[in-house]
Amino acid sequence: MEKDIPLPSSVRFDITAFRNPGFPESREWWMSMGNGGYLAGTLLHSLSRGYHGIGVLASAPPVGRTLFWVKWDGWIDDGAEKIPLTANHWRDDSWNPEGFRFLASFSLEGRMPVWRYRWKDRCLTMRIWFDRSLRSSILSFCLDAPEALDLGLNFYFNHRDHHGIVQGEPPPISCRRESDRASLSAKGLSSIVCVPGGVLTETSTIYRQFFYPREKERGLSDWENHRLSLTAKRSLLPGREEAVVWTESSPATGMFPMGDDFPARSRERFLQQEKSLLKTARSRHPLWETAPEWVQTLILAADTFVVDRPGSTPEENSRTIIAGYPWFGDWGRDTMIALPGLLLATGRWDEARSILLFFSRRMKDGLLPNYFPEDGSEPLYNTADASLWFVRACHLYGQATRDYATLRLLYPSLLFLIESYRNGTLFGIAIDPGDGLVRIGDPVLPLTWMDARIDGKAVTLRRGKPVELSALWFAALEGMTWIAGRLRETDDPFRTEQEKTRRGFRKFQREDGRGLHDVLEGDPADKDALRPNQILALSCAKGLLTPQEETGVLQTVQDHLLTPFGLRTLSPADPRYQGKHAGPPSFRDNAYHQGTVWPWLLGHFARASFRHSGNAAAALTLFDGLRDHLGEAGLGSISETFDGDPPHLPRGCPLQAWSVGCTLEAILDILENSPPNPGTVQNDPDSNLTLGKRTDYNRRHD
Repeated sequence: MEKDIPLPSSVRFDITAFRNPGFPESREWWMSMGNGGYLAGTLLHSLSRGYHGIGVLASAPPVGRTLFWVKWDGWIDDGAEKIPLTANHWRDDSWNPEGFRFLASFSLEGRMPVWRYRWKDRCLTMRIWFDRSLRSSILSFCLDAPEALDLGLNFYFNHRDHHGIVQGEPPPISCRRESDRASLSAKGLSSIVCVPGGVLTETSTIYRQFFYPREKERGLSDWENHRLSLTAKRSLLPGREEAVVWTESSPATGMFPMGDDFPARSRERFLQQEKSLLKTARSRHPLWETAPEWVQTLILAADTFVVDRPGSTPEENSRTIIAGYPWFGDWGRDTMIALPGLLLATGRWDEARSILLFFSRRMKDGLLPNYFPEDGSEPLYNTADASLWFVRACHLYGQATRDYATLRLLYPSLLFLIESYRNGTLFGIAIDPGDGLVRIGDPVLPLTWMDARIDGKAVTLRRGKPVELSALWFAALEGMTWIAGRLRETDDPFRTEQEKTRRGFRKFQREDGRGLHDVLEGDPADKDALRPNQILALSCAKGLLTPQEETGVLQTVQDHLLTPFGLRTLSPADPRYQGKHAGPPSFRDNAYHQGTVWPWLLGHFARASFRHSGNAAAALTLFDGLRDHLGEAGLGSISETFDGDPPHLPRGCPLQAWSVGCTLEAILDILENSPPNPGTVQNDPDSNLTLGKRTDYNRRHD
């Protein structure tokens, strides 16, 4: 008999978490529909940001995301009083209703949110999930009480781009009732809701000034009006799971099959899909079986970002990676940085293959698409590093899968990419023939991952020769050497070019021994900036530096940039440093790469420190902060950014693909390459570096 795989339950809150509504309001659950659409809310079922909704539909998958189903309110009528199950936070800072007064616990079962309510001698368990086979959202209730009780429901709607806010009249919603279900539509979107055994009533009441505290933090419009379009009432029987179901869009033929056991069957299908993700990861990488629960949670979190990208023909259908929820689509750079962790480390090789082939077909002048606009217009190619990350992803895919047939399909694009960099391509991106280093020459556009702009002007232009581009070029040549060898192609040109880059890279050595220069031949202020980009010369370009040089990089990054949640993007000693990533857009954009902490870089620091020292225990300890963070913002996932200053509050997207991907990639790399005694320290004898000790960090920053 096949061994059952338990689902992780590393995220849980008990009754004391609901004393003050501000705490549970800041904890958000998110669920992907698998096509770019999503469901999201808080522990209280309140709306704390304009992106929250129980039906944000991808009208042009994976984008065109439109808020349609906003939220539900519910209550139990036990004859003596009405017990609210939900809460609303209003612009005047009041709460009504206050369902948190009856919440006993919240947990994630895998990724499925589970609420438990308790009052008198009665209990109610409530769950929500998305059934991808039916393209339907399920809200289930299971009552533990001595008698049947009535459940009341309100459903709120809107129709707007998920980036927008409606502070006037929400658009009208057409509602057509039939028995215990109703069809709702507006502006080309439609959906069916079914409340089995329920009585449905149409209404059209506008509820005004729902308050969004997360948007207020971001200096954006922080309240909105929504339309109550449908109410329902039904009876709950003790000990029986009952469901409310709404579809992503109206089915072409009829409604999905219902029955007394429907919610249990659908829920079991969801949980089995969760278990299959863990099973796939363990089948490819057996070490995952003994990984702690929080790492298993991240394996499931990886799936949230992997969605369908339909093509114009079935042959062009692909998979892609959403860079972050809620406001990102699929970005080339983010996809290639995240792919090794999200898909290779989790054993999802077919999906990795699909994505690599898709992006290879969309290459232009040797550059990978950086951004696919949500309006469906042509992609933007304004990136100097996405192509180099692409080569790395292809290299790692080949090493993991030994799928040389796919490498053969990718090889022409890879060759074209290398030649485009050698000969020069868009935006002045080219290899300097004198030293083998990557130069970018566009006078306006920021072409590295540090690409924030204010009023069109780059905050961190980094024109010239950014350090990570040459490190990634060196790694790309190493990857091409490996791929060419497996395909029995000549690898001499790659080896020759790689050696030239190795010699030229000496220019990045700082005269004071404090790691590497950040940019050569650009703005003098950029040259000596202490930034984390230099860590990629260790994590991605093995053998580019000597052990002594690696020590200088690691020590510098640890002393100035390392935090429990990632690496700062600029040293606090720099006068340009911004320690808080919050406030209006211009404030946030100015801080985005000027001190803000990025978790994706922590994975690269951990891998670099482990490769240098051989101390797996110390390297794995670096992730303790992210482990604890899984219950802090986007539950079960990792945020995009954190403040540079303590206490390093989470900021940006509550779920970010490369934050999760780079963490998984690093942990697996460390586990698979650990010595027999992973606690053994194997530092270079000339180094006094001690990595991963929280006492050092606390002494400097507390």
